[in-house]
Amino acid sequence: MSHTNNSPHSSTGAGPSSSPFGGTDLTAYSPEAVRNTSRGAGTTIAESSRAGSGQGRTQVTIYQGLHPMPHRLGTFLNELANTDKDFVSRFLFVGEIPDGVKAGSDFEMEMFAVQHQMKLYQVFNWCVPTYARGVYLRFDNIRDSCESHQLLNRRTFKMFFVDTYDFAIAKSQDTSSINEFEGQVKLPIVVSLAKHRHHKQPAIVLATKDLIWLTEAVECTMSIYGTVRASAHTATDEENLIFTFRIEFHSVEAANRAVASLARDPIWGLSDDETWHWTTLEPSGWNGTRAANSPHRHNPQIDDLGRLMTHRHLQQVDFRGLTRHPADAHNRVRREKIMDGTDVRTTIMLRNIPNKLDWMTLKGLLDEVCFGTFDFLYLRIDFKTSCNVGYAFINFSDITGMIAMLDRVEHCGWKGYRSNKAAEISYATIQGLPALVQKFRNSSVMQETPYCRPRVFMVYEEARADNQVRSAGTEMSFARPDNLSKLQRSMDSARSIGLFPPTGISEAARRRNEVSAYDHGNPRELATRQIVGNLANPDVKKNALPNIEDHWKQECELWYLMTSGAGHYGRIPYEYIPVSAVQQFLREHRPSTFTFVNLPDPGVIGGPAPSAVLGSQPAAGTPGNARAGPSSAQRPRFPGRRV
Repeated sequence: MSHTNNSPHSSTGAGPSSSPFGGTDLTAYSPEAVRNTSRGAGTTIAESSRAGSGQGRTQVTIYQGLHPMPHRLGTFLNELANTDKDFVSRFLFVGEIPDGVKAGSDFEMEMFAVQHQMKLYQVFNWCVPTYARGVYLRFDNIRDSCESHQLLNRRTFKMFFVDTYDFAIAKSQDTSSINEFEGQVKLPIVVSLAKHRHHKQPAIVLATKDLIWLTEAVECTMSIYGTVRASAHTATDEENLIFTFRIEFHSVEAANRAVASLARDPIWGLSDDETWHWTTLEPSGWNGTRAANSPHRHNPQIDDLGRLMTHRHLQQVDFRGLTRHPADAHNRVRREKIMDGTDVRTTIMLRNIPNKLDWMTLKGLLDEVCFGTFDFLYLRIDFKTSCNVGYAFINFSDITGMIAMLDRVEHCGWKGYRSNKAAEISYATIQGLPALVQKFRNSSVMQETPYCRPRVFMVYEEARADNQVRSAGTEMSFARPDNLSKLQRSMDSARSIGLFPPTGISEAARRRNEVSAYDHGNPRELATRQIVGNLANPDVKKNALPNIEDHWKQECELWYLMTSGAGHYGRIPYEYIPVSAVQQFLREHRPSTFTFVNLPDPGVIGGPAPSAVLGSQPAAGTPGNARAGPSSAQRPRFPGRRV
């Protein structure tokens, strides 16, 4: 696929943008075909003096024997104070959009302006927006966050970095459940004699230069999962020769993959002189003491309902004793049938997901529970609210992953989110990765903002077959459309209907159901519809109603509130009350003061067109002059039959 010079590119030079208007027809576009998906590849840490770029500095460790001295404050991202001029984070707040609209003024306009930019640049591929009196952006990669901050500022947005505490409140999460150490890994390294040296050297003698070399080797090794931002040697166990390292990645997803991959397949290496070797041992996410300038230290703890917390929550309620409705029995995921091979379905539907949970958080949960066993993930999004609709589809290539979901996810609550529902797992209607890819490759959802699209990942067995074990869990490119007409129909349907079809009666819903020219109604209905349409016109309303005092307008508003109910935003203003309702109000309360234009009788079917309505004469060909049946030019004729 080629891009023209008019297609904007990411300022990093990482590849073409994800614009659906970039050099090809809209219906033939597949952004994943040009997206750089090798997120697992990385380089070693580089020196940088620009804190605003998100790049960390190489930490030179000072040793006292084999024990490291404390590292300098500010080495890691969570140690940066939010009042510092060089403060950066993975969270951005849009204070103002280019049209001068302040944050919190107009939900639709703000979200549209931000999501339009998200469709244009690859840097927003791993980014999720949320709205809480303004647009908040959550990034997976700190460098993407910093680049987006500069990119949107150049386009006259007003962007601000926010910390994890403010983002948790904006997303209605429990502030105590936020992990401010995300993207950081605790990696113990155990050192032992090389096997061929056991009979020659009874003990290991390490010097400071050996520890420096070990630190560099660990950084280089961890870079296979993603770019390392900062690292430091934090502790030493001299008795067991265990050295603990704290490593921070630019990407949170890379850190999660590193922990899961090393727990499954440890890495080992030899020293330069081949006298001793090192091995990774029980990696985990970093969970140390909070920094002195952490916002969680000096700000009060807020729960998911916005209340001050004076004590911790009770433990999560176990819902395992609850039973399901009998109608769900055929879709229930049963362990015994999976184990004996009688049920070979692989795609599940995860339900009761909190609406504020995004797909990156769900991906992190799956990496923790069933890493390398799922190859498809789709969290369905409501495009109007930018929140999920409560369920996701996941396809597994290994039954161990599905069993792990039953053991660790099903019937469990969602810690930190405003939800009292327990997760439920059932089988999906569409089964298998090929069927899922075929369904979505020609769907309009692939033209939406990146966070709304389904994702495909490399499973462990596939990575092992390709001799790329450390690439397990990385995102793969999605298949391009292969049926342009089907894609076009999907896009047309999305424009007219959206995610959910309307349930109420509306003009748009009525017209969508009119498949023929004769579905519009008979002449009486057409004439009445024209009259009602004219009365909805503001200019016609001015002519149909006399000018009344403000207190009568208020009385009319209250009367309409009592008779017809309130609108979405409360009492309906006088200017938006239908003319027929205003006329009825004035007839009942001031019948002798005003005269009104009555609705004329449309007449008999097939009769002459009604007279002018409110002084306007229907033009030829309008519903006012319509007759039942087709026109004479289109009237079918049959031999032997009089028409």
